[in-house]
Amino acid sequence: MLREITGMTQDDPKEPRRWFHDEFFDLFVRQNVEGQVIAMDLCYGSGASQCALAWRRGLGYFLDGPADEPFDPDRLAARFARECGEVPQPVSSFVLRSLKEYAQLDPPSRPRREKYRRERWQQLTDFGAR
Repeated sequence: MLREITGMTQDDPKEPRRWFHDEFFDLFVRQNVEGQVIAMDLCYGSGASQCALAWRRGLGYFLDGPADEPFDPDRLAARFARECGEVPQPVSSFVLRSLKEYAQLDPPSRPRREKYRRERWQQLTDFGAR
């Protein structure tokens, strides 16, 4: 069940960062003052096989992870819907919609990077973990 990690420093209080974590997912979101998601990273899997669907307002989607890892949006959406726990409904709806939108893109419009590169604030630490 995804739980929110608290206690992170915020670099921009007008666009706060949020982190939700469980054994399979890490969801990182940034929202504006109206609560709209302006950036999202849905990481899934573990270890060397970890992948991420990333979205940035104005830039669109990126899929990160090994090329041999299949992207199965239906399986991911079903598991995310079961595990979304503390994720607020507007954010979880955004994530589920994003999985569907990315899957409907033409293959050439689906940029992919070989590895997900976490930002410093996205590194697992002991702070705030429940």
